[in-house]
Amino acid sequence: MTTVRMGLPVDHGSLRLHDESAPTRCGTCAQPVGAWATDRLTGLLGRWGWDDQAPAMYRRAQRRWEQVALLMIDLDRFKKINDDYGHPAGDVVLSDVADVLKAHTRSSDLVCRYGGDEFLVLLPRTTAGEATVVAERMLRGIRSLQTEIVTNDGYGMTLSGQTASIGVASHVPARDDTLIDLVRDTDAALQRAKRKGRARVQVHDPSACAAERNTDASALHHLIALQDLMSSEQLPHVLVALSDGAKVLEELASALGPNVQCTLERLQDNGFVHRRAARYELTAAAREWITDVLPAVAAWTNRHQSR
Repeated sequence: MTTVRMGLPVDHGSLRLHDESAPTRCGTCAQPVGAWATDRLTGLLGRWGWDDQAPAMYRRAQRRWEQVALLMIDLDRFKKINDDYGHPAGDVVLSDVADVLKAHTRSSDLVCRYGGDEFLVLLPRTTAGEATVVAERMLRGIRSLQTEIVTNDGYGMTLSGQTASIGVASHVPARDDTLIDLVRDTDAALQRAKRKGRARVQVHDPSACAAERNTDASALHHLIALQDLMSSEQLPHVLVALSDGAKVLEELASALGPNVQCTLERLQDNGFVHRRAARYELTAAAREWITDVLPAVAAWTNRHQSR
């Protein structure tokens, strides 16, 4: 998010922070609700209101065999706004984002501030494709916001360029399905959006989630294998030696001793090293991993070489 500092102190009363009056009707479905059900900052449903109304809407879709979609919106790096400019400034951003969400939803949809900078939107009779269109519009609306704030030191600023990550999931509820199943799918899509760089809409893809779980399991296997391999005092020396390029056995043996071949074989068995022709080199996965840990490995090697 970019900022423009206006340069002059501002009277705090001249800029809104949020509407202090609790609405008597839901900001999304216009039904009368108590203050307990409504988030006073944004005028959206609060968590309690969501827990009261969303399951009922989901069960209605379940009875009618209707498609229902869910959006989960998380503002990117929102904590930095609170840290840099103060929580009152963050409140104004949240209020403006809520206005964007309301502008792109129907009176029949449920829009909730679920907590912090996270929002949920439940869309009845909506396919995944239709929900994605809505999410993309919200994303553009949030990015185009020009939010006037007052910093903690009393200066006026315009914040712009705020981004969000949005997860999307949709299904026709089966008899045994519950709303929490849809929430889990949407949250999984949101986490994928964040892993892929934020500022995007991600639709839940069960096959992609399964592939990621397999990748995570493989990474865990390598980590456990590495933990076992670290019992070999020679292993860090081999990793450091191979980190700057492939080497032949004779070169490694000359530097590290004849027992290096046993270490290389163990590394091969566990997917950290492979052999091409007569040269040993790190696998792509090992090279990516060692980029992060090489400083620690090098420090370990230096300590032991100095003894």
